[in-house]
Amino acid sequence: MIDMSKIETKDLKIGGYLVLLLSSLLYGGNVVAARFISGDIPPITLAVLRGLFGLLVLFPLARRSLRQSPMLNRQDLLRFALMGFLGITVAYASFLWSIQYSSATIVSIISATNPAITITLLAFGWKVIPSKLRASGIALSFLGLLVVIAQGSFARLISLNLSTSDLVMLLNVLAVSLFTIIGQGVMTKFSPIVTSVYSLLFGTIFLLPYGIWEAVYKSWNFTGSSMLVLLYMGCVVTGIAVLLNFEGISRLGSGKAAIFGNISPVFGILFACIFLGERLELYHWAGFTLVLAGIGLCLWPSSAKKTSQILHIEVTER
Repeated sequence: MIDMSKIETKDLKIGGYLVLLLSSLLYGGNVVAARFISGDIPPITLAVLRGLFGLLVLFPLARRSLRQSPMLNRQDLLRFALMGFLGITVAYASFLWSIQYSSATIVSIISATNPAITITLLAFGWKVIPSKLRASGIALSFLGLLVVIAQGSFARLISLNLSTSDLVMLLNVLAVSLFTIIGQGVMTKFSPIVTSVYSLLFGTIFLLPYGIWEAVYKSWNFTGSSMLVLLYMGCVVTGIAVLLNFEGISRLGSGKAAIFGNISPVFGILFACIFLGERLELYHWAGFTLVLAGIGLCLWPSSAKKTSQILHIEVTER
């Protein structure tokens, strides 16, 4: 007799992989877009505009879910406020500030540490220990990114220097990792789209005062091209990609979802080739192969058993 529950679980996981892959694709263009627009709009103002455009996309989609979701209590408000502060206020501001002063290469390297940091936080903060196979997959995937970013040259890799802006980008990765983990706990009560709306709303509110000040007193160079990039970063990345990411987390868990963070830089490099005219070299293909092999190890069934459970994370416990 066919076990329908197993089929439904398998379909749920496949759907989770697909939405995370699409989310990574959309996030992949974010670094290229941010580099393009970084000199045109002040960073915090840009972060506020991203949040507002994202809310314009999400609110119409979330109307029914918001009406049907449980009433918010004080603890829910605190959790959404914390998520908004970490995943929107800190993450967006630090990313957009760092991209002005760091190269896209360095930003990609630092962003690629997200899976390792997320798994480490799960292990030490929430006692979710990754298997050796998953840890090996994370290391292999990160190695693949280093091969691409260093252009196959160890000398080039060790010549990369970290600056203050790079350390700020590390703060970005830590904030995003905590945002992802806490979001998994929140989604035991609220749907992915409701979680996306409330966290984005709180994060944008926190950014608003300084964003308005910056908009008034800092210089702008707003063009038609800037508007198109802003629409992509706000509507597509902040709106759709964030929702897809939460949908993937709700289906697979934050540990597995974090692994897909290593695909975004790969897509980013491909976008750079398409839109900036860069060529794909042999080291690109070697690095991409290592990244995909590492992700395959992380998603191998035997490596998933220890991190497949849904975490019940309470903000008051942290």
